Amino acid sequence: MITYAGRTVPRMGFGAMRLLGPGLTEPTDRANAHLVLQRAVGLGIRIIDTAWYYGHDVSNRLIAEALQPYPADLVLATKLGAQLTTGNRPEAAVRPEQLRAGNDRDRRVLGLDTVPLTHLRWPGGETVDGVGFDEAFDVLVDMRAEGRVEHVGLSNVTIDQLRRSHARHPIASVSNVYSYNNRRDQEVLDFCTANGIPFLPYGPLDFGGPVSVEPVLQEAQRRGATPAQVMISWLLDRSPVVVPIPGTGSVEHLLENVAAADMAP
Repeated sequence: MITYAGRTVPRMGFGAMRLLGPGLTEPTDRANAHLVLQRAVGLGIRIIDTAWYYGHDVSNRLIAEALQPYPADLVLATKLGAQLTTGNRPEAAVRPEQLRAGNDRDRRVLGLDTVPLTHLRWPGGETVDGVGFDEAFDVLVDMRAEGRVEHVGLSNVTIDQLRRSHARHPIASVSNVYSYNNRRDQEVLDFCTANGIPFLPYGPLDFGGPVSVEPVLQEAQRRGATPAQVMISWLLDRSPVVVPIPGTGSVEHLLENVAAADMAP
């Protein structure tokens, strides 16, 4: 278990983007997407990663349709800082008015007055579209003071940006790329571990990194498990603050992912 956005919840989350169709489009089977979400919550998952730009509100609509009224301990963890073009290509959206508009969409579509947790998803560098990282972070801090969001997190940030932000305002969650074979943000994870900040690795089942996955395949065979289960188990054992958020559009794969939390290291 872990304390996340003021709730005590299991260390297993769900990434809602994988419910969408190719190119972040509507899923071909909405009923199945609803079922996956409902089974996830039924299995004890209480952290769901989503964003309004996951398909122009598609992800948020699916969550609202499937899960309202929400369990009191459910944390819907959203992201701001990006938008989709008409061709469903992501681009930066970090200007103050864009961040606020994204929060308005989150709250309206999810049916919430206050979003439990919102990450500032930074595109990279220190200045984007004339907006500095610190300025964008201040917007989220202001929205928390206004009651728009309950807790503030960061996503896709450097160790320097994390340190700077945490010194100014409590960071409730960090979501960066991290997996068995992509550990480039190890220093970010180490900081989160030392400071008790929950870390949501996205791309947790990425097989395309620089580290050989042969040991994963061997371990899966030894345990009678899937490679994905071994990777999730490895993440959970990596640090007590890690909360994997594997996504899937399949109930079968959802059951496999959740079962990985009970696998011995």
